[in-house]
Amino acid sequence: MLKIGKVPPEILKRVVYPHLGVMRKEVLVHSGFGEDCSIIDFGNNVAVVSTDPITGANKNSGYLSVFVSCNDIAACGANPLGIMVTLLLPEGTDENRLKDLMEGIHNAANEIGVEVLGGHSEITDAVVKPIISVTALGIAKRNEYVTSSGAKAGDDVIVTKALGLEGTAILAFDYEELLKKRIPAELLHSAKSFIEKIGVIEEGLAAAKVGASAMHDITEGGLLGAAYEVAEASGVGIKIIKDKLPILPETKAICDFFQIDPLCLISSGSMLICTPKGNEVLEALESRGIDAYIVGKITEKEKLLISGDNHISILPPERDELYTAKKNSAPQTHA
Repeated sequence: MLKIGKVPPEILKRVVYPHLGVMRKEVLVHSGFGEDCSIIDFGNNVAVVSTDPITGANKNSGYLSVFVSCNDIAACGANPLGIMVTLLLPEGTDENRLKDLMEGIHNAANEIGVEVLGGHSEITDAVVKPIISVTALGIAKRNEYVTSSGAKAGDDVIVTKALGLEGTAILAFDYEELLKKRIPAELLHSAKSFIEKIGVIEEGLAAAKVGASAMHDITEGGLLGAAYEVAEASGVGIKIIKDKLPILPETKAICDFFQIDPLCLISSGSMLICTPKGNEVLEALESRGIDAYIVGKITEKEKLLISGDNHISILPPERDELYTAKKNSAPQTHA
């Protein structure tokens, strides 16, 4: 029986990847573990395509859905230009709720500079809350795109901004009434403002221009999930130094409240970048006002989180800590 969260890698490899239709010669990057985008040859340029749903957030889900998919495009060093949106709404949804979702999508699209190219909307008893799936399309020069599978031993591993930005914002909005009883109002207000920081398009384009060997926006499964996926896709190891990871006080406070690990919390707004030019990428990001940190190295084999003298194997998280937080939000948990 499958559990809530991403389908585990071994099941993907056994059940999903053998059933992918015809392998087209025009496709330069095919579907595979750790790759969030497919890349299609169009001569001097390539089209970069990615799709993602929003299932964990209640408030701001329309807004978040656009960034999640467009961030994947930026992780390939490509400029997003349009999105297709599928809206599945439960029976009884009123027009105001639909308007709220579309206003969020519109606002995010305006911020990024993409067009809503089309999609599908439907009222259905197959869902109990709105489900939004966004497919994003971007463009890059044929010789300039980046994948998740290009990391090489010796590369620096960089993390931008701070971990857990998206998860912190989702929990601050969706559980505001619960959190404000235990967390100072200023800290909670600041946590909600993290929703303004979840785009990684500027850092993706900047790092690709300087020279990134692999990039991955840190989404479901958090940093450890992204680190595992990049290493597995690239056929290498990875070493992450825990003490070097950027975690803001707002994230720490909310993660402590829900008894969850920020390293496994959905983290849109933070990009994992592998590059042989670590200091040059840092300079390029910092010149754009983007905080960035070298937090580890790509190695030959082992996937490790280094915490003091402890060497902890990095494994694919069973599920994102956002779902654990929802489970732990029952009143008796904090009695």
